[in-house]
Amino acid sequence: MDRSEPTTAGILVIHKPLPRRPAPYQDELLSSWIARLADANYCSLPELCRYLGLGQERPPETQSDLAGVNLDRFCTLLRLPSAELGRMLLRRRAEFPIECISWSDFQHCPACTHKVPGVSLRHWRYAWSLQCEVCGSELSPLGRDPAAHVNLPTRLRTRAKEGAKQLMLANRRGDRHAGRRMDLTLQVAGVLAPEPRHGALFSQNRIDRFKTLAAINLGMTRPLLAAALTMKSDRVGETKLRIAFPHKRKVVDRLSRLAESLPRQRPREGGGPKNQSPTNYAGTTQAPRQEYLQAARKAIDQLGENAEWSDLLNCAAKLLESACQSHMDIS
Repeated sequence: MDRSEPTTAGILVIHKPLPRRPAPYQDELLSSWIARLADANYCSLPELCRYLGLGQERPPETQSDLAGVNLDRFCTLLRLPSAELGRMLLRRRAEFPIECISWSDFQHCPACTHKVPGVSLRHWRYAWSLQCEVCGSELSPLGRDPAAHVNLPTRLRTRAKEGAKQLMLANRRGDRHAGRRMDLTLQVAGVLAPEPRHGALFSQNRIDRFKTLAAINLGMTRPLLAAALTMKSDRVGETKLRIAFPHKRKVVDRLSRLAESLPRQRPREGGGPKNQSPTNYAGTTQAPRQEYLQAARKAIDQLGENAEWSDLLNCAAKLLESACQSHMDIS
């Protein structure tokens, strides 16, 4: 229906709802829908924003972008129920330590964009979104980086999915304690390795992004062991941490002791002399330490002899880290 409003000159201006109105797509962003409305009604996006009474010439994405806007008039012109308006906007948590929502599109679903050209869904902006919630397809980066579509190892995928789930739950619950722990994890990871950093949560390089999510998972489950393993392979890792975190001296001391107690990696196959079995490497291999054997036995007792080797290794690593942590607390 038409809507009339008086102007300062006393002239009534009639605001009519838009004649062409393509229905919003499931979970579509309000800014994406308004852009499609502008195309459908043969007008520019700034013109439509002015017609809708927006204070800026770009469509809103958050509730704060609608400050000072007549929402009744706005919803009437769009023929949009006011209850649906909030479901099309992004909600940012200013108190959460990690930025989890991108300020611009960084990934998309090829299937959905092929079906509805120009569409942008709300959950595509979330750092934890790895699959499309509409069709279930894996989301793809928007860029054309050579590493954007590379195949990822299964273990990295699994850890990244767990890290994404933990990030989503912490953000939705407003869990600042978990957020601070994730923030510290990314700080440590950024010192020990260049790929996992805060900005990599929205990276066009899928390897960097998945490594960052996997780092969050390790930081929430086995932070000491993950950092110690990295320090074991990086001789200057301890120095980097001491420079970056001078106020965390005791924690770095713990990590240093744990890294020293970890076993060295075995030589890769084919790296030694030919026709020589692993048992004949004099001085290059050592008998397993007693604590590692105990952790392995406990893992077998808990999971059974027929369990997957990867599950046994993960269980033994957790038991070993717990034992090392208890020993450090006592000392």
